[in-house]
Amino acid sequence: MLRPNDVVDEIRRCHERSEAPVRFHWIAVTEKCEPSSREAFAAEVVRLASDEPVCATVLRQPGFTDPNAIMNDLADVLAEVQDDVCQPQLQRTVQSAGSLDVILLTRRHFELAISSSPLQLPEWFPVVPGTIVNASVTDRTLRVAVSLSAPGLGTGELRRLLYELDCGLLAKIQTGLTNDHRQVKLLELLWEGTGGSATPSKIVKDVGGKLKTVKNPRDYRPSTMKNPTLVGRLWHVANGKSADVVKVAESLARTIRPQAADTTDYPETLLAVLARPTRRFPSAEARWAYNVIVTVQSACQLVAAAAHADDYGQYSAWLLRSLSLDLRRSLDHAVEVVSVRAAS
Repeated sequence: MLRPNDVVDEIRRCHERSEAPVRFHWIAVTEKCEPSSREAFAAEVVRLASDEPVCATVLRQPGFTDPNAIMNDLADVLAEVQDDVCQPQLQRTVQSAGSLDVILLTRRHFELAISSSPLQLPEWFPVVPGTIVNASVTDRTLRVAVSLSAPGLGTGELRRLLYELDCGLLAKIQTGLTNDHRQVKLLELLWEGTGGSATPSKIVKDVGGKLKTVKNPRDYRPSTMKNPTLVGRLWHVANGKSADVVKVAESLARTIRPQAADTTDYPETLLAVLARPTRRFPSAEARWAYNVIVTVQSACQLVAAAAHADDYGQYSAWLLRSLSLDLRRSLDHAVEVVSVRAAS
């Protein structure tokens, strides 16, 4: 979930907040990081921070499991990076900055409650050699923060999936609009309160016209009120305080008609679970449709916030990318179900 440039940016921020001569930063590099190889990750960190007092090392030996042995573990790390730190360019940079940031790349999260210990800096250390300092290890895996517009958050994929869901819902409604009152009922619920008197056929025509104008689905952004589509109106319903979202979910389920296999084992998003209503769902199909609605709302909100990232701060890269992945998995499933039902 992390990228080397994310880590380097975080280390720069830490450097501004601390005057300690040496700082140790723990980063768990998993298979979902880019790159997933610890060696490649370390090499890219070193390249990006080539003019800064930063070194990175892959933690291969067992350690950092006993709070009473942290001093020895930190001393071993310094011995491991001695050759790198003593390179003339990095040595001068550390001396000029008055400190060194050591990035420990591992496959696991830091599990010790106590992470600080007295540490005697070795005689070869470029800053205050031989001095006993209070050194600490900080697990920055979940603390690395990025902007909402940062690369790797998958907002383009979210937009594409929202577009495909919009197209799938429209196709499903078009197939039964003339002989199935369920489609008409759903449109009535979604367009309730718009102040217009458009007929279902006019709504379908307008939505179809709107979707045909989309030339790049990865840049698609639904609208709740201005020339709204089905996804846009689902977003509006989920945002509203007066709308009965469960009622809309029931109507959506009756329109799509998912099969039992679709509603028993599917990627229900965490946000949909947290937003569950106080009353029980009348059916598994309604719960599935409710998940679709809340997932649509969350994806639209994230996409909109990313488009205005300058209005917001920075947030955990791990959290944002996990959130985006959770939404994409659920939207992808919804698109598949809707597309299959639209064709049947």
